[in-house]
Amino acid sequence: MESLAATALLREHLPDVKVRFVNVVDLFKLVPSTEHAHGLTDREFEAVFTPDKPVIFNFHSYPWLIHRLTYRRPGQRNIHVRGYKEKGNINTPLELAIQNQTDRFSLAIDAIDRMPRFHVTGAGVREALLNQQIAAKAHAHQFGVDRQDITNWQWPF
Repeated sequence: MESLAATALLREHLPDVKVRFVNVVDLFKLVPSTEHAHGLTDREFEAVFTPDKPVIFNFHSYPWLIHRLTYRRPGQRNIHVRGYKEKGNINTPLELAIQNQTDRFSLAIDAIDRMPRFHVTGAGVREALLNQQIAAKAHAHQFGVDRQDITNWQWPF
C-alpha cells in the first residue's frame, strides 16, 4: 500500500515523471531462469526492471534477500531496496514504516533523489513530502493512531 501511495504522490506532485509500479508476488522471478524454474531470463528481467533506471524495491522483510536474489542481474547497481531494519517498537503502522524508510513519503523522496533532473526542480516537492511525513508522525505521537487519510488511503486514479 505504501508503495502505491508513493507512486500516487509522485504522479500528483511531478505529473511529467514516468513511474513504473511492479508488484513482485513470486520472489523466484528475480533469479535467473537457469537457477530456478520460475526465474526470468536477463532479457525478461530488463524488460520489467530496465537496465539503466533507478529501481526502488520496497520489501516487507530484510533488504539483503532481494540483493542476493538479484545478484549479477542486469542493472543490479540500480536496485535500491527498502525493508525491515529492526527499527521500531510499539508504534503505529506508519511510524514503523517511517523508521524503516518504507513509508510513502520516504519512498517518494528516495525516487526524487535518484532522478537527476529533479535535484533542483524537485526540491520543493521533496520538502513538502518531508513536511507531510513530519505532520503524520506528529499526529501519531499525539493521538496514538495514524491519520484517517493515511489509514483510509485509496488509489486516486
